[in-house]
Amino acid sequence: MAQIIKAPAKINIFLQILGDREDGFTEIISLMQAVSLYDTIRVQRAERGLELSSNEPSLPLDSSNTVAKAWAVMCAAVGKELGAKIDIGKKIPMQSGLGGGSSDAAGAMIGIAREWGLKIDRETMKQLGAAVGSDVPFFFGGGSSLVEGRGEIVTDIAVPTDYALLLVKPPFGISTKDAYRRAKNGLTVGNKKRILNYLHQLTSISKLVELGNALERPFFEAHPGAMEIKKKLLRAGAVATALSGSGSCFFGVFENIDTAEIAKGKFKEFWRETALPAKMPEI
Repeated sequence: MAQIIKAPAKINIFLQILGDREDGFTEIISLMQAVSLYDTIRVQRAERGLELSSNEPSLPLDSSNTVAKAWAVMCAAVGKELGAKIDIGKKIPMQSGLGGGSSDAAGAMIGIAREWGLKIDRETMKQLGAAVGSDVPFFFGGGSSLVEGRGEIVTDIAVPTDYALLLVKPPFGISTKDAYRRAKNGLTVGNKKRILNYLHQLTSISKLVELGNALERPFFEAHPGAMEIKKKLLRAGAVATALSGSGSCFFGVFENIDTAEIAKGKFKEFWRETALPAKMPEI
C-alpha cells in the first residue's frame, strides 16, 4: 500500500544573515512558518532502485532531485537499498522561496519511514535531512520554527497563527546563490541577540515580518519593478508583506482568508494563491 504525504510550503516571516561559516555556507537566523499549500508525495515499494515521476515536466527526475537525494540518505541510514517508486505531485511553484524541493525531500523521507516501518524520531530525521539540503530539517519541526545555523538548527516556537496569507509569484527571480552573494556585499550583519530579544517581545505577526528579509535588497536590485508587488499587496489590505526566502514569491499577511481571497483577484497577471498557517505531517 502506497504512502501519501502532504508536503507543505513555507514562508520566511523574517530572515537575517549573521555571517559566513567555515564550511562555506551562510549563518542565518529565520522564523519559518509552514503554510497550507501542498505538494503530494506518493511512496510505494519497488523491487530495486528508485523510480521518480512527477506531473511537472520541468522537474529533473535524476540524482539532482532533492527527493532522489533524500532516498539515498535514507538507504545509507538503514544500510540497504530501499527499492521505491516515488511520485511528486507539484503544486508549490518552483524557484519561489516557498521551500517546495526541501518539503518534497522531507515528505519522501517520511513516506519511506512509514512504508518500511522505520522507527526514526524527528530529531534524527532533522539530522538526516540536513545532509539533503539546508531547509529540509525545518520540515521535521512543528510548523512554526526558529531556524539557525545554515538551517540545520530548528527550534519550535509559539507565534501567532490567527492570520491568512496571499502568495504572489512573478515570472522572474534570481538564484539563491546570487541572492546571498549580493546580500553579503554591503548588508549590515544582523545581531542575533538583538533579534532574539525583539522576537520574544512581540505578539503581532506584522511586527515579526518587520524584522525583515536580508535577501529582499538583492532581489529588488535585480528587479526594481517588483517593489510594486509589495505596494500593491498593502493597497489590497495586507497588514504586512515580504519576500519569502530568496524569492521570487511575495506574501501578504491578511486578517482573515476572506480578505485574502478578495485581494487575490487584484493579481491576475501573476501566479497567486491564498493559504493559512499549517502544521507538519506526522512521522
